[in-house]
Formats: sequence, structure tokens, C-alpha cells
Amino acid sequence: MKLLWWCIAAVLILLGLATVWMPIPTGVPLLALGLIVIIATSRSAARQLRSHRRTAPQLNHAITWVEDRSPLPFARILKRTRPRKK
Repeated sequence: MKLLWWCIAAVLILLGLATVWMPIPTGVPLLALGLIVIIATSRSAARQLRSHRRTAPQLNHAITWVEDRSPLPFARILKRTRPRKK
């Protein structure tokens, strides 16, 4: 089942990369959705994103912005990657 989700994520990311330069803005949402699918299915990907968010404040701010504007199921997945307070 995990392989199926990773294939779906790969297709979303490839479609996002293919359409990111088109006038209709479909590339960025597809890339974001592919990233969310990967984070939802992989603990190591979530941990890695958490460490990147901890070291890159601009990335953390951007993902927090997306969390606040996402539907609840997607926001929950992204909130798992928030840097932990020390």
C-alpha cells in the first residue's frame, strides 16, 4: 500500500514540475500535494522536514503559512513536521 502512495506522490510531483511554468498555476499545488502524500506515509520524511524547518526559518514560515490555509486533513499532516520546542 505504501508503494501505491509513493507512486501517486511521484506522479503528482512530476505533473507539478511539468506544469509549474504554465500560465495557469497548477504546478505548485501539485508539488505541495505530492509532498504531503510523502510526509503522510513516511516517518523519516517527516523527521527530515522537521529538521529542515528547524534550521531554515524562511522554510518554517512558508510551511506554517500553508498549514494555516490548508484543509484540516492536510494541515494535520504538516503540523506533525513543526519543530519541537526545546
